Amino acid sequence: MCTGITVKSKAGNSYWGRTQEFNLLLEYDGAIIPRSYDLHVSLDHFLTQYAAMGVALAGHPLLVDGVNEKGLMGGSFYFGHYNRYIESEKIRAQGKLPLAGAEFVTYALTNYASVAEIKERVNQDTAIAIVDNQMGIPQHYVFQDESGASVVVEPSIDGSYEVYDNPVGVFTNSPKFDWHLTNLQNYVGLSDLIAPDIQMEALHVFSNGKGSGLRGIPGDFTPQSRFIRAAFLKHFSEKVEDEQAVEQIFHILDSFDIPKGVVKVSSDTDVQYTQYTSAYDSKEKQMYIHLYENRMIQTLSLNSGILDSSEPQYFELKAEQQYYSMPKKG
Repeated sequence: MCTGITVKSKAGNSYWGRTQEFNLLLEYDGAIIPRSYDLHVSLDHFLTQYAAMGVALAGHPLLVDGVNEKGLMGGSFYFGHYNRYIESEKIRAQGKLPLAGAEFVTYALTNYASVAEIKERVNQDTAIAIVDNQMGIPQHYVFQDESGASVVVEPSIDGSYEVYDNPVGVFTNSPKFDWHLTNLQNYVGLSDLIAPDIQMEALHVFSNGKGSGLRGIPGDFTPQSRFIRAAFLKHFSEKVEDEQAVEQIFHILDSFDIPKGVVKVSSDTDVQYTQYTSAYDSKEKQMYIHLYENRMIQTLSLNSGILDSSEPQYFELKAEQQYYSMPKKG
């Protein structure tokens, strides 16, 4: 249950953010993966071409989302029932690298420089294989680059990917991305303007308050509803300068924050909630993140001094809530 959006500033710079929900308690680190690093994955290994950083499973060079040194940003999202994974031997027979579902984002961010490069090469380079560990969960992927272009990559064909341009800069979960775009047709009547009063014969009928133009926008946490809500909140939100772009992402994604206990999978202990919300600055190669337990925004930079490190580097995410004590004015 994840939601992602892009924001483009007035200056034309590209930003991206996402919420990360899961019903398993996962531990996360900030991580930087260097260039020219021999990265071992479930079924093989590959050499990284670009340095990348982002949110990783604790102690592992496996990015859930991130940005690379070329400004390409992206993340993995759950894709239940629509993924088509095949045996690794069949992938190798096609001359491709077999990856587990949760490993593709790491491969893409360390091997592609742009959305155009993903579109050109992705079906020549890799495919998603069946593995018998947690890396094999159903996934699909979204990427954005410095130009503002966005692309969706879905392993919904045996041994291959369906690749879609993402014209709205919004992403959630199943069903397939093209279905979500078609579903937007059902909500073209939504408006950012307050609905006007009407005169019904002798009765003056008042508009029912602020936000009435958005009456009918879906408010639940299904992927279909979140896609619609994200698309229209992004569409109607004001254009911002670079200094407000990350703030804008967090404000929009606040609408998708799931408190513990609101969404139960199968029992009172099996709950899905927003474990973190992250945002990325494509130009500055900067990550911003707050956790469920700590709403203070924490940052990490992909600076040039650590791009050629010999090993991945990990950074602690502080889980205890931080508070700012106001000083006396004057």
